Amino acid sequence: MTSIIERLGIEHIPSSMRHGRIMYQFTLWFASNLTVADYALGPILYMLGLPIPWLVLALVLGNVLGGLLVGLLAAMGPTYGYPQIMISRVAYGRVGNLPFAVANWVSTLGWFSVNAIIGGYIINYIDPAIPLYAAILITVLTQFIIALFGYDIIHRSEYILSIILGIMFAVSLALALSKPHLLSTYVKSASFNPFNFAIALATVFSYIMSWGPYASDYSRYLPENTSRLRIMAYATLGGMLASLWSEVVGFTVSAATGNTSGLPTVLVQFMGNYGLTYTAIAVIALFLGALAANVLNIYTNSLSALAIYSKARRWQALIAGAVVGTVMAVIGGLNFVGYYESFLLFLDYWITPWIGILLVMFYVNNVRDWRPVESGSRVIWKALLAYIVGLLISVPFMNLNAATGGLIPYTGPIANALGSADISYFVSFIAASITYLVLTRK
Repeated sequence: MTSIIERLGIEHIPSSMRHGRIMYQFTLWFASNLTVADYALGPILYMLGLPIPWLVLALVLGNVLGGLLVGLLAAMGPTYGYPQIMISRVAYGRVGNLPFAVANWVSTLGWFSVNAIIGGYIINYIDPAIPLYAAILITVLTQFIIALFGYDIIHRSEYILSIILGIMFAVSLALALSKPHLLSTYVKSASFNPFNFAIALATVFSYIMSWGPYASDYSRYLPENTSRLRIMAYATLGGMLASLWSEVVGFTVSAATGNTSGLPTVLVQFMGNYGLTYTAIAVIALFLGALAANVLNIYTNSLSALAIYSKARRWQALIAGAVVGTVMAVIGGLNFVGYYESFLLFLDYWITPWIGILLVMFYVNNVRDWRPVESGSRVIWKALLAYIVGLLISVPFMNLNAATGGLIPYTGPIANALGSADISYFVSFIAASITYLVLTRK
């Protein structure tokens, strides 16, 4: 490296600049999923009241499937040498890909704002004299600096954070499990409901798979001959294990406290019952967890911005994203739970059919040439048609009323028949994949 700050943005990574360790795929996705955003799903799962065996099945299956999608996408990085949203051009065309770049820019801003709120809450909790908006600004500045240094510093930071957060979340889980009688109360009242199982599965899956559009951003510098299987395995395991772990902590803390709000302060207050040391552990873990996730959010956001407007510089895109994301965080911080549940779950709908088409393109059609990213067709209509078909077929399965907190009062007829369970993520993925395969079959 000639500079400690990454020089490239969305350009192709030449062979002379390829480097990196596959193990960093594990530590990056492990650290970035030991967060409150994952933890907050635990209380949701607790309220569904499923028996433990069914709950475990939903947790494992949802995280394995979602994590596998991220792993499969990450494995594309060395072959193409581009960020994930640029690789998407090979399937959809240079202009046809613009709507997805915009969607990813908006999605990453949404997730960035959520984690900025979490970091702000933690600073405000430590010192209530610091207003929430000022605490959010402090959080954003820390995350911005790491993202500015870029790819290598991000990987090294996530490696360190994976160790620290792993220890801290282990302590949190041990304390939450130290009151088995509280969990036994849940076990006695639990009952199986197929609709609630579907909700649990979709909730877990939709969160971890939402990292899909980020995946190759953090593998694109690896040498071209790096084992795709190993990349996939490390990325899948890192994300899956951490997400599962965080959600179990959220679930057990809900059982131990009876508080299902999902707010980060609940974990701090719970661990505070065991002494000041444990309070400090909770505070540090939550702040660092927000940091680990948000560095990825703002970095990928800048790459999506460059995919929309290539004349900008990466640092300019970072500043723009940080400013907009901070404003969203300050506004969303007024009602964190409502903001998290309504805005962000809605943003996930675009992702799964997009992923399905990319996976068919790469793993079934064996499209491995990176040159169409910059010199390919303007619009590839077969892919766009397959995407639209997949999305339309999934509409009857959507529960927009729940996903938007009532802002869009629509529940599809099939979702309604399924007890309001939204399984549209799976439907759109399968429908788009099959349609694209049929349209591109030679």
